[in-house]
Amino acid sequence: MGVLRRADFYYGSMLSYLINKGLAPAIIEPGEDRRIYSLSTNHGDFQIYAKYLSMPARRRRQGSSIKIWNFSFTPDEVKSIKEHLDGWGNMYFALICGQERLQDSEIAFVSLGQALECLDLEYKRDSYRISVRWESGLHGLKVYGTGISDINAIRVSRDALTEYMLMENIKSS
Repeated sequence: MGVLRRADFYYGSMLSYLINKGLAPAIIEPGEDRRIYSLSTNHGDFQIYAKYLSMPARRRRQGSSIKIWNFSFTPDEVKSIKEHLDGWGNMYFALICGQERLQDSEIAFVSLGQALECLDLEYKRDSYRISVRWESGLHGLKVYGTGISDINAIRVSRDALTEYMLMENIKSS
């Protein structure tokens, strides 16, 4: 009998999402804390750097429910990201935001540029993070991190990966 780990469920949900969009990802780097996938489309080759958190930190603000997932990046992960910046090309971060009710979970697809803005790798610090924020009543998700404050958060669409692929197609035409 095969043994499934918690990470398999979260990464599997992302894979299911991608496959349902007609994509066929292949794992490049397996792991518990992060996984890197590759996929090819008619619009080019893409890599996906995936991380998950099983639960958000809940906050209440003036009757508005806010959920925040804080994705930490270890010094080894930051080093790897820096080393692969030129070779990754079309890289996107898939930040899998788990919820107690799994069907309420979300995936924030963030472009490499947006991730770098959130992380601010040029400034040396002990830890780095990207935060994903969901707020009731707002469309989409917001991302920010050690390099950008929540006030200046970047809004990302819930279908951002498809939008990015279309933008890449327009750029190469």
